[in-house]
Amino acid sequence: MKNAKRSNNTQSTAQLLRIHKLHLGLYARVAEDLGVSPSYVSLVANGIRRSEKIQRVLIQEIARIHASAR
Repeated sequence: MKNAKRSNNTQSTAQLLRIHKLHLGLYARVAEDLGVSPSYVSLVANGIRRSEKIQRVLIQEIARIHASAR
């Protein structure tokens, strides 16, 4: 039973790390698509600046990442 739990934990950890890797470069990809700087995308994502367009593209990109992780 312990080995089965350990195997499930290992698989869960591997899947989480794979999903996390898909998030790397998120701000850079969105910034490149929209022609803005990654730091500006970060400011919008953190609520310091507002941009409906950047928020929309961020949400779309996150949804795409999560759909591909399934």
